Amino acid sequence: MEPTPYKKLDLEHGHCLEIFDDSRKIGADAWVVIMTATMKIPLEMSLFTSEPLSDSEFDDILNILGSPIEYRYRLERNMIMDHEKDAVLENLVNTFLENTGRYVANPKFPEKIALKEYKDRVEKRKRKR
Repeated sequence: MEPTPYKKLDLEHGHCLEIFDDSRKIGADAWVVIMTATMKIPLEMSLFTSEPLSDSEFDDILNILGSPIEYRYRLERNMIMDHEKDAVLENLVNTFLENTGRYVANPKFPEKIALKEYKDRVEKRKRKR
């Protein structure tokens, strides 16, 4: 099932947060209500402003992560009746925006998420050896 676009927010750091309704019917009148928020972040040298990277460091990040990277956050509620679905979805979206919205809107968020993803992937590779 294709995600249904719900809301699109252009953030001050130049990236777009997209919120989707990924809900699915699980019975005659019951739903799993799913809200998914995503943000595609193209990796560019200008993204890394806290500590400037050398060309080789940037190339390593780009080779390991690829571009763009994607931030994804998902909230869901199970066994929601048909007549409650829209209100529950709206509540999930509002909860996400109230609790996490300021975090993803922070100007440093794209850089921090890219560096965290890079660190996590490097650590995962080391553990596999």
